[in-house]
Amino acid sequence: MTDNIPKLLKDSIEKNTIDIDVITKNLKLPWLKLDIKMGSPSKDQLQNFVSNKDWREQWNYPESQKDSYQVRGWNGDVFFGPTDWTKFLSLANKNKNDHDYDEDSKCRSQRQNLKYDWYVDKNHWLRQEIAKIFPDNNDINLINTYSLPPGGYVFPHRDYAGDGMGLAKIYVALQWSKDNVFGMYGCGNMPVSEGDVFLLNNYTLPHWVYNGSDNNRIVIDISANLHSPIIKEKIIKAFEKIFTG
Repeated sequence: MTDNIPKLLKDSIEKNTIDIDVITKNLKLPWLKLDIKMGSPSKDQLQNFVSNKDWREQWNYPESQKDSYQVRGWNGDVFFGPTDWTKFLSLANKNKNDHDYDEDSKCRSQRQNLKYDWYVDKNHWLRQEIAKIFPDNNDINLINTYSLPPGGYVFPHRDYAGDGMGLAKIYVALQWSKDNVFGMYGCGNMPVSEGDVFLLNNYTLPHWVYNGSDNNRIVIDISANLHSPIIKEKIIKAFEKIFTG
């Protein structure tokens, strides 16, 4: 009966399973909460993630794009990525339209051409936590750390990726007060608590951020191969939990 139908549908019928690409791309989910914990960092450890580097400057955004990306206090650092940053930006922005692509897409495009590595030593607590999920560095494209001060914001926008990636970015709330907001158009505010790890659909849906608290909002995001074994299992189990509770 199922010999002449697509494999994804055949597996669903015969094995009662669902392919990870269906979860991340086809279903257009706004977010998916994952059962992952990234340790319990101290205040001193968190303070090290507070940056004064304007993210748009670091990525050499053109002036026209800076105007459309209205922000207050959107600062960050690279935690894992290309080691030769100048060469990377030169290659990633080689064509005129390349400026329109988001940071993750640029890093994926040069993954085979340049050396990528950690920007911290092997004993760093967060590096060790991430390595539990991605033991192979080749599965990681980019890890960013962001800090947003009290009153900081990022205007509504959609991260651009030419292939319509859907659920693609892993988002970790390292320091998050109840008055922080991560909103997605048509879906409301993401139900984030400190320490949560989500998979985000930041490429399809317009979203915005506001820090209404008295503390720095500190997050990391991870662009990586979602088919690597550990994270793939986490994603499938998180999806199943929606229906099983």
